[in-house]
Amino acid sequence: MLPPRVRSVVLLALCAAATGPGGVRLGAQEGAPPTRQQPDQAPQQPEPVRRDTARAVFADPATIPIPSDGGDREVRRLTLEDALRYGRVHNLSLLAESLTPEQLGEDVRIRDAFFEPELFGSASYTDSQSPPRNAFQPAIQRKTLSGDIGLRQRLSTGALYELTFTPLRVRQTSSLAGAFPEEQYSAEFAARITQPLLRGGWGASNLADLRVAEASLTSGQSRFERTVQDTLIQIVQAYWELVFAREDYRVTVQALDLAREQLRITNERIRVRELAERDRVFDEADVARRQEALIRAENAILQREDELRNLMLDDSDGRLWMLNLQPTSPIEGEFAAPELDWREASRGALRLRPDLVALRADVRQAEIAYERAAQDVLPQLDLVGSYTSDGVRENFDDAFGDAAGIEFPDWSVALQFSVPIGNTAARAARERAALGLEQARRRLYAAELDVTREVRTALRDLTTAAQAIAASRESVRLAETQLDTERERLRVGRGTIFEVQQRNQELLDARQQLLRNQIDFRVNESRLRYVQGILQAPDA
Repeated sequence: MLPPRVRSVVLLALCAAATGPGGVRLGAQEGAPPTRQQPDQAPQQPEPVRRDTARAVFADPATIPIPSDGGDREVRRLTLEDALRYGRVHNLSLLAESLTPEQLGEDVRIRDAFFEPELFGSASYTDSQSPPRNAFQPAIQRKTLSGDIGLRQRLSTGALYELTFTPLRVRQTSSLAGAFPEEQYSAEFAARITQPLLRGGWGASNLADLRVAEASLTSGQSRFERTVQDTLIQIVQAYWELVFAREDYRVTVQALDLAREQLRITNERIRVRELAERDRVFDEADVARRQEALIRAENAILQREDELRNLMLDDSDGRLWMLNLQPTSPIEGEFAAPELDWREASRGALRLRPDLVALRADVRQAEIAYERAAQDVLPQLDLVGSYTSDGVRENFDDAFGDAAGIEFPDWSVALQFSVPIGNTAARAARERAALGLEQARRRLYAAELDVTREVRTALRDLTTAAQAIAASRESVRLAETQLDTERERLRVGRGTIFEVQQRNQELLDARQQLLRNQIDFRVNESRLRYVQGILQAPDA
């Protein structure tokens, strides 16, 4: 028994042998009237029918022009790397978001400036008069000129120190002669320090704002980097969608050419009366459908160009919408599934993904907030120490010398204690901070699970796309063979126009599916780097 493929060839050969010149059946055909010749007229021969195979029609799609490439628009030919580079530099959303880390950096400077030393000073003039009260308290008129200058600073331990120099000049007159000196000078050096021992003491509490600002900066930088990668993957998708739209237009043109060729053959067979006039309607309707699809395919190219322009360029020069984008990165190439273990890829993603880095920074902020809230539950206990040295003389030099020489020192040490009764607010703030910390940790854990799932999914999608490409290539080959066979069957009178149109549509669908699978593979290549957190623009 002959194989099916050989039987088909023999059958086609027998059908061809049964036809006469011009493809007219020699025997009677069921349901078709015999061809009649007009008197005094030579037998009418049909024009030679081109037996172009589907493979011949689809031989060189690169020669099919794209309508949007015409006109006087400036042409921008770009590879995928060019698109990523342009988008990283010119995307307006990224330019706006890039200011967020800079703002957070200024917040760090603000918090750090809290520990900068402060120089202060004051000056005053007072004129006062007091009435006599008794023999020992005569009337006094004083004119006082005083001031102070000093330095104070908050330390990371929570301590606040203050160094002060205070000069003073007093001129006075009294109703009792000789009771008070007419002019007197004083000078005082003072030092004071307050160190919290419990609440508000040491670095955990006083550096909290600075550490929160630093963690917020890390989080902001990581979230901006994730925004960059989100934009880059959008550019990748927009770029390959533009490639798909352009190639799909060429596939649609080829399907239209094939439909027109079939219409030409039908018209030729109607001319030689092998087919009835009504048989032309089927092919004309198919041509009309292909023309409508071609219009939609051309519009899809323009839409995809706009999407890529919007992601990749700004309009600072006013030429954004006038550029004709022509992608040059080839679809064809290596379509092999990556030999990468998902565990290794997940470990790298968990370490490098910017969104996970940002969430870890959020956890760090929550930990700092909890540490500070836990310390605020403690009572207030401050150690206060002071030291002064002053001098009082009838001239300023002597008074300053006594103060500088520590002729009359004073010092003191004190403990100050306070605690709210019940301390309810501090305890509630601590519990709230504990809940916030647990919430941040759970969000991080959930995100890590999502990252692992995304890595596994990306690897599977890439493997599936590679296998789908091999299968769709075989589908295209079989669809081409089926179309050739059905056209040959129609030529020998054993097929129908409807079947040819069906095979033409199946070939179009197969070629579009192959193109879609190839685009999906290219996008999934970039998506695998995206889910690993390593998608970057060249030279960025």
